[in-house]
Amino acid sequence: MAMQLSKGERFNISKKVPGLKKMAIALGWQATEAGQSYEIDVSAFMLGSDGKLPNDKYLIFYNNLQSCDGSVLQSIPEKNNRGQENKTIYGVILEKINPEIEEVTFAVTIHEANKINANFSNIKNAFIKISNLDTKSELVRYELKENFSRETAVEFGRLYRKNGEWSFQAVGEGYQAGLQSLVDKYSSGNSNNIAPISRELTAGTAADDLQLPAWELEVDSEPEAEQSRQTTRSVQPSRFNNQVNNSRSRKIPAALLASLGVLMLGTGAGMSAVMRSGNETLKQANILAVETQNAGKVTDVNLLRSFDRRLKETIANLEKIPNFPGFGYQQARADLLQLRPSLVPVAQNLQAAESLEKAQQLAMEAAVVVQKPPHPMEVWHQSQSKWQQAIALLEAIDSRTPVYNLAQNKLSNYRANRAVISQRVASAQKAATFSNQGSLKVQKGDVPGAIANFTQALALNPNIPQAYLGLGIATSKQGNKQQAIYNYDRALQFNPNLAEAYFGRGQAYYELGNKQKAIGDYEQAIRVNPNYGLAYLERGAIRCMLGTKSPAVADFQQAGELFSKQGDGNNYKLAQSFINDCQKPIVQAAICDYRRNIDSFGRPCGRSINVPIIIRRKSVIDASNSDSTNIKSNSTVEKISPENSDSSSTRTRSRRRSRR
Repeated sequence: MAMQLSKGERFNISKKVPGLKKMAIALGWQATEAGQSYEIDVSAFMLGSDGKLPNDKYLIFYNNLQSCDGSVLQSIPEKNNRGQENKTIYGVILEKINPEIEEVTFAVTIHEANKINANFSNIKNAFIKISNLDTKSELVRYELKENFSRETAVEFGRLYRKNGEWSFQAVGEGYQAGLQSLVDKYSSGNSNNIAPISRELTAGTAADDLQLPAWELEVDSEPEAEQSRQTTRSVQPSRFNNQVNNSRSRKIPAALLASLGVLMLGTGAGMSAVMRSGNETLKQANILAVETQNAGKVTDVNLLRSFDRRLKETIANLEKIPNFPGFGYQQARADLLQLRPSLVPVAQNLQAAESLEKAQQLAMEAAVVVQKPPHPMEVWHQSQSKWQQAIALLEAIDSRTPVYNLAQNKLSNYRANRAVISQRVASAQKAATFSNQGSLKVQKGDVPGAIANFTQALALNPNIPQAYLGLGIATSKQGNKQQAIYNYDRALQFNPNLAEAYFGRGQAYYELGNKQKAIGDYEQAIRVNPNYGLAYLERGAIRCMLGTKSPAVADFQQAGELFSKQGDGNNYKLAQSFINDCQKPIVQAAICDYRRNIDSFGRPCGRSINVPIIIRRKSVIDASNSDSTNIKSNSTVEKISPENSDSSSTRTRSRRRSRR
């Protein structure tokens, strides 16, 4: 069964159908009564690595039914009939496609849509599908669901090569300028048919290798041709040329001529095309000679880009005019002498205008990123860097360019904005220093001093999660568990991946008697930091208290493995003892609260010899258990965690060892 694609989806042909060499790509649609008079054109654009047509021979459309490398062949579409399906078939031989062609885009356009006020809203049931020509099986299909109410050109899909593999993507993009819009998009300007690729292949005859079903291809509708199709499925190139002449009497649009040039047959026609192209180039040179006088005053970057491109293209085309009678060679030489000196000043003006444009973009980003403060210090640094880059671009603009005065006006404003942001950065750095001092005081046991430092830090920059974490630890040590939980909440608001804040809040919830919330926070700490051994240990202790022994033992075992890997021998022994205590076959465990030294039976801890006791404690943990940011300079915040701030942890473990 064929795979159905939605807009934007891809299908890897090389992987799904290994060894596929020949395929038929069909584009079909139905015209409503309003759309039955439309003349629909189908085109295939064969593009190089730059996304452009190497030359006009790689545009496969009504005036050129075969690519120059013999890899792509187009059938003749039927006349649009109301309510009936119309279809155009492309035969593709993958191995014949020029190695430097990276993409083939398939598009459908309405001829002279502006004159007849037409659009694709009257075209329905549009699709593009790919079939295996050898097995006659359909591989993939994309049905366009969009209502293109104003578009006169639609790209149905694209065949592209990546890392040596061919894939198909459903595109479904519309344009409002017909075939000319696609030509402008993909044209490289090589209308002289000279391919700028290094591996141009000798053109073969695609029809000799592509055996498309005659009922789909419809190369020739005359009786004798019909009889011929019954005996062979090979289609000769000459029959294609005849069909083009018979089926399409109209000329290529003039705009299309200017963009691509026409595929000419015969030496005389080719010479005429070269002469016409040369005359167009001479006319363009005269226009540019006038525009060059005003180019030095232009400040609009888009106008400068357009003028720079046209100037370079015209000079390149003037250089190609041959020294033959009637080709305007002498005039081309004179125009070159006049236009070439303009290349340097135009390039300088364009560079200055682009620098101004980039500086304005950076300034906008710098202003937007610091909207609605407070922000972490990294955000202020980011804004400061963008202002600095914008200023550097403006300072480098040449004083001889027309945008210089405008750049100088903006320069003063940008410098003022950078000064404001620099003050914010300095304030954020000072706040980080206070936070670091508070962390050190917590570790030394100076809780009031730590709280004062953290408060000073948050007054300068109320967006330091480590400062809120430190306040949580400090207020918890003072016994204010509710305030500690509030501070942990604030830390997680600014950094939802702060494992230590989850761990500290879990301890506070346990002290308040809410074991389920405590377990939830330990689980969050483990989610953020899967190597958090103490979180496993604490969760296991609560689970053991609640009677869920198997999960508790699993937590103790995981904690023991982590402590062993981290070289934490004391906590490793503690985890092993918890495993033994929790696995003892008892009816009820005596839970000891070491702060009151009373177990859950109301007895002094350790009096009941046969009943194991699970002790709640806080243990020293190596810094490697934490993934929080370790900040060492005055511009960053020093790490602090709940477990390494409790001075009673060593005493608790000693008491347990003495009981054993």
